[in-house]
Amino acid sequence: MGIRSKLIAFAVGIAILAALVFDGYVLKTLGAELSAQTEANLATRTALVTEVAARSVDLAAEAPALAAALSKVTGARVTFIDPQGTVRGDSSVAPEGLGQLDTHATRDEVAEARHVGTGHSERVSKTTRMRMLYAAQRLDRPDGPWVVRVAFEPVAIDRSLSAASTRVVEGTILALALAVGAALAGARALSGRLVYLTGVAREMRADLGRRARMQGRDEIATLGGALDDLAESLELSRRELGGEGERFGAVLESMREGVLVTDEKGDITLVNPALSQLLGIRRDPVGRPPLEVLRSSSLHELLEEVALARAAATREIEIAPAAPGAAGPPGRRILLVNAAPLALPAQSRGAAGVVAVFFDVTELRRIEGLQRNFIANASHELRTPVASIRASSETLLGGALDDPEAARDFVEVIERNATRLHRLVDDLLDLSRIEGGERPLSPGTLDLSVQAEAAVALLRGRAMERDTDVKIDVAQGTLVAADPRALDQILTNLVDNAIHHTPNGSHVVVRARAANGRVVLEVEDDGPGIPPVHQARVFDRFYRVDPGRSRASGGTGLGLSIAKHLVEAMSGDITVTTGAAGGALFRITLPGASAGAAQKK
Repeated sequence: MGIRSKLIAFAVGIAILAALVFDGYVLKTLGAELSAQTEANLATRTALVTEVAARSVDLAAEAPALAAALSKVTGARVTFIDPQGTVRGDSSVAPEGLGQLDTHATRDEVAEARHVGTGHSERVSKTTRMRMLYAAQRLDRPDGPWVVRVAFEPVAIDRSLSAASTRVVEGTILALALAVGAALAGARALSGRLVYLTGVAREMRADLGRRARMQGRDEIATLGGALDDLAESLELSRRELGGEGERFGAVLESMREGVLVTDEKGDITLVNPALSQLLGIRRDPVGRPPLEVLRSSSLHELLEEVALARAAATREIEIAPAAPGAAGPPGRRILLVNAAPLALPAQSRGAAGVVAVFFDVTELRRIEGLQRNFIANASHELRTPVASIRASSETLLGGALDDPEAARDFVEVIERNATRLHRLVDDLLDLSRIEGGERPLSPGTLDLSVQAEAAVALLRGRAMERDTDVKIDVAQGTLVAADPRALDQILTNLVDNAIHHTPNGSHVVVRARAANGRVVLEVEDDGPGIPPVHQARVFDRFYRVDPGRSRASGGTGLGLSIAKHLVEAMSGDITVTTGAAGGALFRITLPGASAGAAQKK
């Protein structure tokens, strides 16, 4: 006899044994009989209470006392409900508390009694918070149809059913014990080969080359053959998946975009190196929630939304910089996240996981912001001279041409603002060429003292007009690696700013020193200086500490920005602080050059 026949024989024996001990109809029959008896008893009590209530002359007034008296007689809760659904008497509620009860017109048993004369229901009472059986009967009175309701807690039924359940459970346990004993005795003869197959299956977890090679024609031998076929198929699939996994891993390793994958619980199962590097993830994130690793509520909401809706979504999130010494991005990052749910069985709820791809758009958004600010600032800077030129032209065309003296003044205004526009356009083009790399620099070995003398010489006349003393404190032979035209433009810009933004009679010093293979160039004045709150932004395009004064002097607001870009293009840096005399101190650090390089050149 085959294994299937043996198992069927054992199953039939166990079923017969269990059927003999456990009567499947006991609980159902007992429960039905008890329920029927209870409903009949409750209906009888309701009819008796209704009959007594029908004799009442003023039921509305007598309802509280009558409900309490009849409750003691019937051993049940008695309720009187008037035609409007208001409880007028309830043996479980004090008379003064009746007004706090909800209308009972919508209770199932009340509505049924009003409609057909009697009603029944079972539920948890809102008043007593206990499971109750209800029976209701309509009582027609002159003022309308009242409803008399009787209810009691089915404790007796529950106890009877509980006792019966206990006996049935005991019998079932006994039957199962006997069945298990019989099954064990019968299965002992078959267990040897099954244990062998179990051992082979466990060994296959570590070595898919293991085979059962069962002999025979019964179902156990067939199972062994199927197990061997499955192991062979799994081994083939593993080799294929191994190749796919290696290719997938290589793709993830080479991606510049960050990738994050979560499981059905929302925990991280995969993070590629690009995302770890982008966000400064140091600890192993696998098995942890994304909110714990990335600390972004926006990302958490996006992943939950995709998991619940099972639909792809895109959102731009911002990751705050990490605290010093903590894991996380070194600075504020703006990331564009495309998230999509993983493939799911059709009958599943929610998502089996989410895959999210992160694109770092921090620099793109910064450039967009700079472009917006640049357009707005450039438009603002162009508006004033254009307005002056237009106003002067309209005035001349309106008749001022006939007045030579006035006409000259307006022409001078046009010429002055046209010059300002020309200077602004030149600075904009210059800045654009520097940023776009279209202005090639040719760093060479320069004597900084010579460069400083040349730059200051061009501004001597302007300094004399403002009675400003410009001194140069740069030792001859201070060599620097820089582009001569760019260095001259930087020096001229800084010295010119110092002359224009200090009061008459001020002092400006240009000095330099060599330190650790670099040259530190400083331009300091003793004017009002630049407040610390503005020092970090003076190198921004069109930024002015005193806008009105700067425009009045004809400045474009681009000089310091150009200087900064030129310095950085020559591998240097530029800063501004408050000098010892309280004025502005601009400090430039550039690569130094050796005397040998100068001679070779």
